[in-house]
Amino acid sequence: MAIDVERAETLVENFRQRDGRVIELLLDVQDEFNYVPESVLEMISERLEIPLERLLGTVTFYNAFSTAPKGRYHVKVCTGTACVVRGARAILEAVVDELGVDPGEATEDGAFSLESVHCFGNCAHGPTVAVGEEYYAHVTLTKAREIVAALKKAEAEGGA
Repeated sequence: MAIDVERAETLVENFRQRDGRVIELLLDVQDEFNYVPESVLEMISERLEIPLERLLGTVTFYNAFSTAPKGRYHVKVCTGTACVVRGARAILEAVVDELGVDPGEATEDGAFSLESVHCFGNCAHGPTVAVGEEYYAHVTLTKAREIVAALKKAEAEGGA
């Protein structure tokens, strides 16, 4: 996927004008591209004279950032202890089968990505699955398949 360099340069210029913190710029990049591309980090490093290692350290330290593209529908399955004892591993396997990608991957068309998350803090209502900012509680294998089917239908009807 080609990165729109002009969009990235606009983010850097906006950052300069508001004299913010680098983490705010990185969050803007994450929001704009749905991940933090290495080419954009290199451009930021050069333009703002910030060591690339510092930027990479920040991006890889915080869970809010991803260095891999996310799908338009980003599916997260909790695999924390409380969810696992209620069947989360089987749910994750079902979602892997339905989407055809492993955790940390995205489909070739960029429609779906999958992530295994250690804990949402929703332990009493697990297993929990999230799609973007929407959370599903007490997910069963059947419900997990229904969630993916609904996402595929939404994608087929015009996307996110």
